[in-house]
Amino acid sequence: MKDDNLQEMALIDEMKRRNRRRLVGAVVLAVCAVIFVPMLLEKEPAPLGDNVEILIPPVVGTTLPDTAPPVTEPVAPPEAAPAEPPKETPKETPKETPKEVPKAAPKKLPSTVAFAKGTYSVQLAAFTDDKGANAMVNRIKRAGYPAYNEPTDTTRGMAWRVRVGPYKTREDAAVVRDRLKKDSYDGMIVPAR
Repeated sequence: MKDDNLQEMALIDEMKRRNRRRLVGAVVLAVCAVIFVPMLLEKEPAPLGDNVEILIPPVVGTTLPDTAPPVTEPVAPPEAAPAEPPKETPKETPKETPKEVPKAAPKKLPSTVAFAKGTYSVQLAAFTDDKGANAMVNRIKRAGYPAYNEPTDTTRGMAWRVRVGPYKTREDAAVVRDRLKKDSYDGMIVPAR
């Protein structure tokens, strides 16, 4: 009888162990299902975020105006002529305005020179396609800088460098690099080619 009780208890312990394993397995499967099934069934890609810059390359053969169209003011309808001529207002004598201290003129950007040995440029970026480089060059030109792109062959294939310049001296290029930095373009001074 004792052996029967011992066998029965051993059988119950074995059943409890099996049930625990099944329960743990079921929990693991449920957690995996909760995590992975939505990933598999998701049809829309996750949003990219707020800081995504979209560059649209220009279409060949088209140009966009550099300035906005002129604003025209509405013309008032003609009024009936007044019965009496308008009286002249007395002219005021100009008052002396306090003299302002002249501000120092901002340092003019160095002018570009012809490409020659020993000149410097400011390199802003390198692209793997010419469309991105052309878009950036156009943006920088609209900001008033003499930008250009330069194709070059690298170990990873063709690349297009976006540069501003060239300038006669390294100091001239440094002035332009600092101005570009204020306009949120980070660059480095390189020899022009």
